[in-house]
Amino acid sequence: MPTGFATADLFDTPRLPPGLDYRPDFVDPGREASLLETFASLPFREAPFRQYTARRRVVRFGSADDAPARDLQHGGPLPAWLAALRRDAAGVTDVDAEAFVHALVTEYRPGTPIGWHRDASDYGTVVGISLASACRMRFRPYARQHDRGAVIAVELAPRSLYVMRGDVRWHWQHQIPPVKALRYSVTFRTLCTSR
Repeated sequence: MPTGFATADLFDTPRLPPGLDYRPDFVDPGREASLLETFASLPFREAPFRQYTARRRVVRFGSADDAPARDLQHGGPLPAWLAALRRDAAGVTDVDAEAFVHALVTEYRPGTPIGWHRDASDYGTVVGISLASACRMRFRPYARQHDRGAVIAVELAPRSLYVMRGDVRWHWQHQIPPVKALRYSVTFRTLCTSR
């Protein structure tokens, strides 16, 4: 691992960027197995992003009028299994479940990365749930994009949940290097009402 990176794992007290909440073991193994079985029937499609098509594959749920996600493969309104997961995520984030207007299921095949970015400014609170395998999610302050010593790496364990709001949401970028094994994530987003 390059020097200057801070790593969080399940055995140490993690160093987290301000505004990031991380919860291991949010989903139990039985529920994870059921979700992975459900994902096998979803209509995944590569995600378009500006001038190129990303290697990760996605299906979004929620409003068809969701402007930031309009070009993503649409799976329709939230099915019962996803509404239940949203309700449970809302329960640990102090956000009303219906405030999460956007849901995205993402498939990361081995070798698939996601580059440095901030989520679209149309969205507010972002909740992510990791499934199937672990990955490293890296964070850096937007104002220090070229300072490798400012990067904080967090290991996202299978079945874990993270919440981005406040400083990490608006003043930091995040990235996932190429994953080593098949991984899925479920992301819920609220609309932005203020910063």
